[in-house]
Amino acid sequence: MTEKVEAPRALTEEVKTAIRDAYAKLQANTPGFSTRRSQSQMIGVVSRALASGGVGVVEAPTGVGKSLGYLTAGVPIALASKKKLVISTGTVALQSQLVERDIPNFLKATGLQATVALAKGRTRYLCTRNAAEAQGEGAQESMFGDEVLLYERPLAPIEMDVAGKLMRAFTEGRWNGDLDNAPEAVTPGLRPRITTPASGCAGRRCAYSTQCPVLRARNEVREAQIVVTNHALLLSALSIGESDNGQPLIAAPADMLLVLDEGHHIGNVAIDQGAASLPLDDMARRTGRLQIIIAGAYRAVDKDKIGNLLSNEAIDAAARVAKLLKAFADGIAQVWTPAPDEREPLWRAANGRLPEAWRQPIEELADETRTLLNWATAAAAQVAKGKPEDAGHERLQRSLGMALEMIQQQYDLWAGWRREDKEGQPPMARWITLTRDGEHVLHCSPVSAAMVLRKLLWDEVDSVVMTSATLTGGGDFQALAIDNGIPEEAEMVSLASPFDLPNQAQLVVPPFPVTPDDRERHPKEVAKYLAAELDWDKGSIVLFTSRWKMEKVAELMPATQRRKVLVQGEGAKQKMIDEHLRRTAAGEGSVLFGLNSFGEGLDLPGEACTTVVITQVPFAVPTDPQTSTLSEWFESRGLNSFNLIAIPHALRTLTQFAGRLIRTSTDTGRVVILDSRLLTRRYGRRIIDALPPFRRVIG
Repeated sequence: MTEKVEAPRALTEEVKTAIRDAYAKLQANTPGFSTRRSQSQMIGVVSRALASGGVGVVEAPTGVGKSLGYLTAGVPIALASKKKLVISTGTVALQSQLVERDIPNFLKATGLQATVALAKGRTRYLCTRNAAEAQGEGAQESMFGDEVLLYERPLAPIEMDVAGKLMRAFTEGRWNGDLDNAPEAVTPGLRPRITTPASGCAGRRCAYSTQCPVLRARNEVREAQIVVTNHALLLSALSIGESDNGQPLIAAPADMLLVLDEGHHIGNVAIDQGAASLPLDDMARRTGRLQIIIAGAYRAVDKDKIGNLLSNEAIDAAARVAKLLKAFADGIAQVWTPAPDEREPLWRAANGRLPEAWRQPIEELADETRTLLNWATAAAAQVAKGKPEDAGHERLQRSLGMALEMIQQQYDLWAGWRREDKEGQPPMARWITLTRDGEHVLHCSPVSAAMVLRKLLWDEVDSVVMTSATLTGGGDFQALAIDNGIPEEAEMVSLASPFDLPNQAQLVVPPFPVTPDDRERHPKEVAKYLAAELDWDKGSIVLFTSRWKMEKVAELMPATQRRKVLVQGEGAKQKMIDEHLRRTAAGEGSVLFGLNSFGEGLDLPGEACTTVVITQVPFAVPTDPQTSTLSEWFESRGLNSFNLIAIPHALRTLTQFAGRLIRTSTDTGRVVILDSRLLTRRYGRRIIDALPPFRRVIG
């Protein structure tokens, strides 16, 4: 990956004029548009960052109009600079909103001409080759035996029928191949059979390439001037660099003007990007089956050696890895035997340091897996040169691609487990879980997003804007900057809400009789409070940090009120929200019980939400392996991990939860926190003071 080259640029008068013109037309042609000082401030920050190759961080509360703010600055700058405006989001809902509503409305109002495309991962699209094959299940009889490796069972007749219907809908032009909008329900078992990962794709050599939804979508993305994507695909594309015939998936980093909307998610996505996991027993079984594909690869290329290995040497390498994996599973029992009554068994290496007795087998597994990985890489490349019209050859290529991904997954884990942690930097978290079936799953993960984001974003991409309604705790960017490695020269601004929050809302912290850690009494007192204090004729939302407590409180509600409660998990999320909106619009009253995902992104204006109840302060779970490892590292350096991790996390989450209440300038209501620790602990005042400026009713 090329290092970012700093080119001195500035916001020219020509570009300033283009931005002003766009904003003026937006005002004139958008019904009900109101000028907001905070939105104008945001346009300024975004303009300076994108026009100068810099970094801007903007905390923009609900009502600021974030998307119009960054589009007003970003589109004119992208058109003038001939660079690509890439908007990355944390949720599918915002992606759809941008592509289907916000961007088209902005372009129409301003008169600006720009092409727009949505970038998604390969496995969100139909693979026409695999779908055609799945209808007849021809791969079951493959001479290479690839189905033995890839799948545990053949497709059911009903799944084959669905594959056929999808294929017909696509070829007849009734559907574009996007599985998120599939005209037929796609089961989890069918999806991997009618999609293809990158390593199993023949690209333009495939016999079905002229009608490939993925290639069509990729072409649209490359040609578009505005691309909407998601954080995971963005980081994956930046990590891979060039792909698809030597071209970048979205854009070269130097040609990318990047906006991270819902930017508070990027850190967790970056950590996931650097993480690896290995289901030990499953991988041992699948690696043991590789000999069939290995033999098929040598027959297909008609060579004695692939990757400097003879056929028997490659088969022996796979057999050695499978044997070592089984032996390692046996070795785990000498260090960790979970208690029979343990609900979610987990073993974590303290300070990220694995037992010394494991060092040699880990080194051996890493080396042997590397040998197998080198072979699979070479085999996939050589088989890809074969005749694309040969169906058996294509099936072998797909099998080799999936085998390559499987071996890469193993190598990533062993590489992370044997890597020496750098002095002065947080260690990797390394841990083991046990599935319900008794299978060991090995994990490793960075504990901080800073290094990943420095490598992929801050040091590479031309310019970056990060924005969200919740990036800080009370306007303090320190924790965010440390967690995400944001450059010191970044311009960081926390904008004021455009709403009259002190007069529109209250923040209520009552003297609750029990603390949340009282497992028996807290749910009872929460149910009692809700029954007595909620306005049951209007709309409310009650947010929990654990499913168990949510379901327990629902169970304890009086029957007449329980009928008005919609509990997350009892039905599809959108259907629940639609029912809640129907009830409140009809004046019936309705209460949503939800977890974290209900505390973010829900838009329930007016009577649909007049009270938000937060049952406890959402501190980061101390048993989480990454958090625990990072806490140990902070404590070993004489730092207070609670202040550095738990409180900033809680503040961001609480602010996000509180943001469900006031969605328009006419909304009114209250946010209630049923956690008496805010009144009795030293950190309580810090948290209360950092929350939005609602009128306080404390104690």
